[in-house]
Amino acid sequence: MSELGSWRVTEGDRHTGQPVVLAVDFTATGRPEAAFAALARGLGTGHAVWESLAPPPGEESGMSAEDYLLRWTSELRAQDVSVSHVFGYCASSVFALALAERVGGWQHTPSVVLFDPTAINGETVLRYGFRPVIDALTGVLGPDGVADAYRQGEQAVAAEAELAVLTEEFIRIYRRFGAAAFERLGLKADRVEELVGWFRSYLHYVVAAGRMPVTTGLPEVTVVRSCDLPGNLDVRADRELRFDIDHAELLGHPDVAKAVADLLR
Repeated sequence: MSELGSWRVTEGDRHTGQPVVLAVDFTATGRPEAAFAALARGLGTGHAVWESLAPPPGEESGMSAEDYLLRWTSELRAQDVSVSHVFGYCASSVFALALAERVGGWQHTPSVVLFDPTAINGETVLRYGFRPVIDALTGVLGPDGVADAYRQGEQAVAAEAELAVLTEEFIRIYRRFGAAAFERLGLKADRVEELVGWFRSYLHYVVAAGRMPVTTGLPEVTVVRSCDLPGNLDVRADRELRFDIDHAELLGHPDVAKAVADLLR
């Protein structure tokens, strides 16, 4: 097998020839939520877990949802792997459903497990995309600065219904507040641009996902939900598992890992 570019093996051995689990998410260093790597470590089933990778910041510019799917599926076909399950987290759930359908075009259709599938709109991107990057600046901006950034984000949501336009405004607000914070921290300009680039890359990914229809008609879909997620995506699921766990902790909680391991067996 050649080196992977659009997937990262977070658990297990990719060379065993056994069916793998695909996990679709946009994972960035420093995000507050637990990621699929934490879930994979707690499964104990022996499955290799392949986590999707977004292209490097800047390369995603102009990419459609179809471009992301082709990037992932082309490498899967080239690696000649068998897929047993596809996981999706939050806004990536629409990608996970579509990916399972695509994989079903050359093998049996994988089972799908979605974790807090989320509708993609201005309010949910404000809460799960914009506010966390502002929260990361709290130590420098202080409560008043964070509140001001929050207020500008909320005003942007109220003023703009088109998600692509709204996310560009989120980027401008983040750059404005971030530049002041990073200057106080003594970060160089190229480091500032790197951080803004990651945020832009994430928002472009979310906009692409938001333009996708929700894939239906898959043979087996399970939804795992936390206790505090507004903006649920309407998914036709065969079963639903609910946990009294915060959204940010869902993928890292041992009870969730145990329940998911049972689904894999």
